[in-house]
Amino acid sequence: MFKKILVPVSSEFYSKDVLKRCIFLADTFKSTVHLIYIIEEKTLYQASRRSDAHRTHYDRTETEHDIMDKQMQAADDIVFEDAKMLFEQKKIPFDHKVIKGEFSVVVSSELEKEQYDIIVMGYERGCMINYRLLDNVDVPIWIETGGHHTSILAVCSNLAPNQKVPDLSRRLAQALDWDLHMLYVTDIEDTVEVDVNGERSERKPKRDLLFTGQTFVEDMSQKGIDARAVQGSLERETIKAAQSLEAGLVIIGREQKKRGKFGLPVRKLKQKMADRCKYSILFVK
Repeated sequence: MFKKILVPVSSEFYSKDVLKRCIFLADTFKSTVHLIYIIEEKTLYQASRRSDAHRTHYDRTETEHDIMDKQMQAADDIVFEDAKMLFEQKKIPFDHKVIKGEFSVVVSSELEKEQYDIIVMGYERGCMINYRLLDNVDVPIWIETGGHHTSILAVCSNLAPNQKVPDLSRRLAQALDWDLHMLYVTDIEDTVEVDVNGERSERKPKRDLLFTGQTFVEDMSQKGIDARAVQGSLERETIKAAQSLEAGLVIIGREQKKRGKFGLPVRKLKQKMADRCKYSILFVK
């Protein structure tokens, strides 16, 4: 399922839990791992701006080189050293490198060079890392928070095609030997249906949306999957269910939510979910 794993680590944020989760997945699926340490350009730029305006170009360049050297040393002494120790214990093949750039740009560039089955990464709330790749790449993204529970909450809704999530969640639960729970959310803030092509319909009566949700739940139940339907805000109901279940992983698909409370536009839904959900999330395209 996940034969080739990409693990991007920003110089702004490093979590050993990401490596541990990557090892767990690689050991399960017999994967190879590519680890990249990204020295954030914005850090170098800000350091240059903070430098005394009267300093020479040479002095400012030296400051940038000093920061680069320290970041390279941090990559070698902390991140790569941790990786070597952990990966060698399980005899998992991996390679690593350091790249200067902006997090999302570097990851997107790596995806253009090689094909990966999944990205495993951390997420730091309120930091300076730009996480726009959450909306811009087609590869599944696993955001690891360091939890140790062995249950999966797979979320479907009227705002997604609901094809990849049910299939992937069943296969993943079986491979990991985790319990699977499925939630269908009828989002009453954005009353449309999204088809298999990801296209949104016109607004529909709530009773029609609720009927679709109930039909989905009955279909999953017939397949032996613990499933239930709720209505409300997609974000709130997902987080509420994850908290109740203490989910080890929340799986979310291509939700095309455009309207929120009071009809206000919704932007960066995935980043919003990552900000608010304290459990690991797998975003599936």
